[in-house]
Amino acid sequence: MIFISTGYRESAFAYAIAAAGVTHSVARACAQGRLISCGCDPSVNRRGMSKSLRESLEKEKLRFLDAIAESNSVFEEGDSLRKLKAKQASRWKWGGCSHNMAFGVEFSELFLDSREKGADIQSQINLHNNRAGRRAVSNNMQVRCKCHGMSGSCQLKTCWKSAPDFRVVGRVLKQQYRRAILVDQSNLGNGPPMIVYRKPKKRKHVPNLRPPRRQPREQQLAPVGNRLGGPTNRKLENALFYYQRSPNFCERDQISDIPGTIGRRCNRTSSGSEGCASMCCGRGYNLIREKRIDRCNCKFHWCCFVECDDCEIEEWISVCN
Repeated sequence: MIFISTGYRESAFAYAIAAAGVTHSVARACAQGRLISCGCDPSVNRRGMSKSLRESLEKEKLRFLDAIAESNSVFEEGDSLRKLKAKQASRWKWGGCSHNMAFGVEFSELFLDSREKGADIQSQINLHNNRAGRRAVSNNMQVRCKCHGMSGSCQLKTCWKSAPDFRVVGRVLKQQYRRAILVDQSNLGNGPPMIVYRKPKKRKHVPNLRPPRRQPREQQLAPVGNRLGGPTNRKLENALFYYQRSPNFCERDQISDIPGTIGRRCNRTSSGSEGCASMCCGRGYNLIREKRIDRCNCKFHWCCFVECDDCEIEEWISVCN
């Protein structure tokens, strides 16, 4: 695949989504008992749990106690809210089998990061995008709970930490893909990557005159470790990096092994990426009447084979110009 050996924005997304997929799958597999080398996350049962996990647990516990205090009428009216919560606290239980995110991250590092042994800019950026993909999973862990009691009442609540649905991870990485940061090497070619950003020129204020026309912004370089002002002031550890501007994928390029979109089949009724408006890159599309032979009227015979007829199907399809 061409994207794997290049530094395009699309390459950054490919590395991040691959690292996130490995982390997500291994963490879930550990909790489901499908791997011998790991199990449930043991950190949730230790006193030395992380600060974020402790805060998340405490918030969930307080919400549980507040809900019980509002709906439970078993206790005496004279009991204060603090006393009521103290009584209900004994019914809280942090249990279940939490997804082993630490093992998933560690396995992803051993499986993917070990291939990046060079000290060039491509290896450094690939490692960074791998870490960003893993953070997209670990930073979006969810607290899931299950109620126990008569008729489904929440007299006892069991909670555990769960990896997010991968659709959530994909949505986070898609946002990072759209806001990916262009980086460049240092002057010597072997230093840390540098962020390429545009800095607006300072303007002198002249009263009683028409404001000057907008001037092109000057391109500047800044080290990756620095926090930049303006629109790039965000957590760089979660951002995706790329160092090559993407080519025009709409046009065919045999040297770069880009097939283009001419002659591609598209969906004229869709507004997504498979729609003709997006795939045809503004060139329009043609409607073609297509005939094909397809299997139809299939029947299962005991035992055990399927018998089908060959049917001729005609339909209109849309093809990009």
